[in-house]
Amino acid sequence: MNFELITSRQNPKITEAVALKDKKTRKERGLFFFEGKKLFEEAVKRRVPLVTVFALQKALPCPELLGRLPEGCRVFLVNDSVYDKLTEEKSPEGLFCIAKTIDKYHKFATIYNKPSDFAKQDPTLLMAVSLRDPGNLGTVIRSASAFGCDGLILSEDCADLYSPKTVRASMGTLFDCPVTVVKDAEGTVGALKEQGVGVYAAALDRRAVGLHKLKTEDACCFLVGNEGHGLPKDLIDCCSGTVFIPMTERAESLNASIAASVLLYSRFATRVD
Repeated sequence: MNFELITSRQNPKITEAVALKDKKTRKERGLFFFEGKKLFEEAVKRRVPLVTVFALQKALPCPELLGRLPEGCRVFLVNDSVYDKLTEEKSPEGLFCIAKTIDKYHKFATIYNKPSDFAKQDPTLLMAVSLRDPGNLGTVIRSASAFGCDGLILSEDCADLYSPKTVRASMGTLFDCPVTVVKDAEGTVGALKEQGVGVYAAALDRRAVGLHKLKTEDACCFLVGNEGHGLPKDLIDCCSGTVFIPMTERAESLNASIAASVLLYSRFATRVD
């Protein structure tokens, strides 16, 4: 298999790839990027719509993986100087991939409609509100996949779903995790409740129930909030109830992504045979 060699840092293909480091450009072009062998393998495995791959000679994937790339995906060999312009990694592996945004799984709704994607019987859902750190968001996505979350809902002010840090922290689970980004968080909670979904905010208030004592409906959605400020009171008041995770007095709180993981595991553990 022959590959085109790029040796100039000013090559238009390189310039276009570097421009994707900007969130607005990613959104306008409907493209995102990620780096590394593991993410590349996961992308091929999960049929991500890859469009371009830039690789150092030493990092060129094996013929079997290259043969499974989508039709039309182009592979370019680059030298060290060119890859240095592409990479954001401190210790890059030499594999830089560009893909189309994954519309099959990731939906952006400016006005929340009935969540038909969550219509399966007894779903477990998680809604993250104002989660700003892309590493935390990627970890939440990874936990959602690990613990059988049927749908992840994000308020539109969460970290960018396609930030390279989000993609990296998700370890490839982003590629096929059902995600809906919504503008109206309170409207979303109301719509879920109308469909019989119990919605529980992770928050400390007078009515909060310990997670170990919480009796959830067959259909359940947990809410987690901003890393520093938690959930807004108006949104908490819209929920079916509040829940807290019991812990020792040695810590005041949990990282938002860890809290989300514990909440999801609490449902998953009751369903494991």
